[in-house]
Amino acid sequence: MKKLPQRLSLVSQAADILREQLVAGLWGDVLPGERALCARLQVSRPTLRAALEALRREGWLEVSQGRRRRIRQPERGRRGVPRSTRVGLLTPVPLHRMPPFTMFWVDELRERLGDEGFELALHVSHAPGLARPERWLQRLTAEAPSAAWVLFRTSEPLQQWFDARGLPAVIIGSRFPGIGLPSVDVDYRAACRHAAGVFLARGHRRIALLLPEGGGAGDQASEAGFMEGCRGTGRDAVATVVRHDESVAGVCRRLDSLLAAAEPATALLVARSAHALTALSHLQRRGVRLPQDVSLISRDDDAFLDVVVPSVARYACDAAAFARRVSRIVLQLARTGSVPTRQTLMMPSFVKGETAG
Repeated sequence: MKKLPQRLSLVSQAADILREQLVAGLWGDVLPGERALCARLQVSRPTLRAALEALRREGWLEVSQGRRRRIRQPERGRRGVPRSTRVGLLTPVPLHRMPPFTMFWVDELRERLGDEGFELALHVSHAPGLARPERWLQRLTAEAPSAAWVLFRTSEPLQQWFDARGLPAVIIGSRFPGIGLPSVDVDYRAACRHAAGVFLARGHRRIALLLPEGGGAGDQASEAGFMEGCRGTGRDAVATVVRHDESVAGVCRRLDSLLAAAEPATALLVARSAHALTALSHLQRRGVRLPQDVSLISRDDDAFLDVVVPSVARYACDAAAFARRVSRIVLQLARTGSVPTRQTLMMPSFVKGETAG
């Protein structure tokens, strides 16, 4: 009987593509999840499973009950060295102390990395607060080699260390001048410039910005934008930047000093949503009416502010959009080892709460 040419089945084509990617060392020791692979190959789950079963029979994959498929082929990747499947998240804030907005993008990043066969490893340390963190960083990167590093709330020396060594890293937050690492953050400079304009438009002339001591590049950008906004209108505004030690008592002490001044501040822009909540409750405890006596805007937003009364005026960034942007950059960095070094700034929206009048 005469044989006719046959079209390659979708299963065979999917298996061929996966095999090429395994040979190229695209992944580490674990294959991405089925959902991610279906999206990558644009095939259905039954087709993908048939292709994976073919690869398992060839000895490429090892399947364990309740676990992801492990890659068995040795000597993968560039120069025969398997790539790491770990992504390190370096943060001075332990997981249980992270604000909801941060927890959201961390959870999203963890899930997206897991779909692609990577794991997110959290490293909590006070090294970002050290003037010379080199020794600790050298030990960490040697003991926990990672395909990419995510730097959250990092100091200038720490950013400089990663930048100088060319390690694959992305800053979640603002980067300091001269740093060549990619970064993703809220546009604090624009937000604080806008906040100053809101206060001035409502007749305030004694305006204060409350920032944590030793703040990072984002706080520096906030101060710059705040001062630009106060100077930009040409009005006779008195702008003050007040720093606190991030404790509840420290925030309250700074507020008391502002209220006790010969010409007390009538408008407050407060960085960090938790500190804005402290300021709101302390002012109410002292009998200060908002916004009749003092107008207040929070530079940042978090879910708990949705249930606070009076409603807090604030700047809200789309958490889902922020998480997607972070995940996309980190995944590209983990896969390829490099991404464009641009600074990505997301402009938040102003939420007109009752505290700003």
